[in-house]
Amino acid sequence: MKSIAILLLCFLLLSCGSLTYFESPNHLRNVDGTLHLHNGRSVTGKLVVQTDNFLGSPVKVYSEGDKKPMQFKLANVKGYSINHEQYELKEIREGISLGRQRFFMRRLTPPNSRLHLYEHLKKETVNKTATRYQVEHYLQLPGEEEALVHAATGSRFVPNFDKKMSQVVADCPLLATKIAAREDGYFYAQVSLLKEKRLLVLLQIIDEYNQCAPVGSP
Repeated sequence: MKSIAILLLCFLLLSCGSLTYFESPNHLRNVDGTLHLHNGRSVTGKLVVQTDNFLGSPVKVYSEGDKKPMQFKLANVKGYSINHEQYELKEIREGISLGRQRFFMRRLTPPNSRLHLYEHLKKETVNKTATRYQVEHYLQLPGEEEALVHAATGSRFVPNFDKKMSQVVADCPLLATKIAAREDGYFYAQVSLLKEKRLLVLLQIIDEYNQCAPVGSP
């Protein structure tokens, strides 16, 4: 019986080592993808991402045939791609935090967008044994640090979304006027029950901003 128990334990350990799952962009294991580094290098293989891992490397890649993974610090990682979806490492500087708040977020905008919109799955603790994820959206603004993002419902945009966002796109006067006038589809209030509506407003603004020639351009 003892030998059977040992064999069963070994089987479970081996199974855990090959376990594949995608819980969130910041918690996944053995998922086929490509890691992108700040130095321009890319590594393809099975990705392991655990940004809350403080004891080991938060990002690992098992290349084909390798028994040991390549390990990477967050400081060296720009993002990764899985099934044509792009996930980029972004930093939130809101509220009080003991350390840097860096998370992988799914990019919702084209690579050459003048404004970038990201989807973040924020992990929340329900009780001692359960957690859940809330969808939040963040914006990367032109002229700011590449990694820095702002919450769509944060103080950077609300209250007074009409004034704050119209200033962001001030080099596109027609679009800025629509936002300042609170035209339908170009404005949302500080408190809204429909996240989908906020998302549509932001996507419409970004789409028009991308198509608008900046003031002073030839």
